[in-house]
Amino acid sequence: MQDYEQKQPSRISFKFDITSFIGLCGAMYLAYSVHVKNVENTQKVNALLQKYEQTLDAAIAGDKVTLARYQANVEKILNSLTPEERKLMLSLLTTNNVKN
Repeated sequence: MQDYEQKQPSRISFKFDITSFIGLCGAMYLAYSVHVKNVENTQKVNALLQKYEQTLDAAIAGDKVTLARYQANVEKILNSLTPEERKLMLSLLTTNNVKN
């Protein structure tokens, strides 16, 4: 019985051959190419969102009633925040206005 236990191969074994290596390289290439395509698509979506945001901002600024309602809503939101949150939100708004 001892001979049998000694002859058992280990359960974890590593075998290296060229087909496994080619398969691994192919899988890595596919993963990289999918990642690059996802990054490109994310950049396209981001550009579209920025364009939409600019169009929406222009539409709100062009309509006096909508602009007044928007400003009143922003004021209500600011009033509902804690002083720390309000300070942070105001700094974000001023940074956004400077950026545009």
